[in-house]
Amino acid sequence: MRRTLLSVFVVLISIATFAQSTSPEGLYERGMDAISGAGPSRNDRDALEYFRRSAELGFGPSQVALGYFFETGQLTAGSQSQAVDWYRKAANQGDVLAEYMLGRTYFLGGGIQQDVNAAQKWLKSAADQGNPFAAYYLGRIMADRDYTKAPALYKAAADQGLPQAQYYYAKALKDGRGVAQDRFNAYVWFVVALDAGQSRAQADLAELDGGGALTQAQISEAKGQARELEQTVIRAVTSRGCTGWDGEFNDFPTAPPPKLQRFCR
Repeated sequence: MRRTLLSVFVVLISIATFAQSTSPEGLYERGMDAISGAGPSRNDRDALEYFRRSAELGFGPSQVALGYFFETGQLTAGSQSQAVDWYRKAANQGDVLAEYMLGRTYFLGGGIQQDVNAAQKWLKSAADQGNPFAAYYLGRIMADRDYTKAPALYKAAADQGLPQAQYYYAKALKDGRGVAQDRFNAYVWFVVALDAGQSRAQADLAELDGGGALTQAQISEAKGQARELEQTVIRAVTSRGCTGWDGEFNDFPTAPPPKLQRFCR
């Protein structure tokens, strides 16, 4: 009797394990294991197949991962239209990363027709949920459509550690475009952006240094505030975790790869 119960228990555990491994969520995790090298071995082709199966079952994160592969042409033939289709499926489920990726794709165009209205719609939804990349891209759109709204969007992304947004926010403060002119805080943000790799900020700092807009005491104070602000920004980036890929700090950031996407929601 005891042996029979034990056998039944083992069978039930096996069934549960199999069901878990073939669920949309389970397939996604198997894909993540395969592509990250966790588990027995790394296998990109297996990862793609797991993501595809999971995506076809309606799992949003897998749909975003699959869209990324179509967008970039990694592991499969590139297709911007298929990337958009998969991003849209996940975005329609409220996946914030998918909303950003979809809005970004509509903004950039490339293999699909550019649609700035659609880009604005999806980027706004993602930005409203705190996605800094969406806020930055939306800021770039609004700089042309309604420049008074761009600085606040740049600031939201700058506070979360995007050097591009830090530069454009500083530029808005320096020029007084869409926000009250504030050359002191412009200097602060230019220093932060420069230290984060935005070399173009050097020219703006030189202009502020030599233009007489700030005293030497103010410049010294601005540099001190920049150092303090950098620590706050670094903590924000660390806690967010959505960082660390090639193209992240381009003027138009590239999409985060699947290995990092779970940190971008």
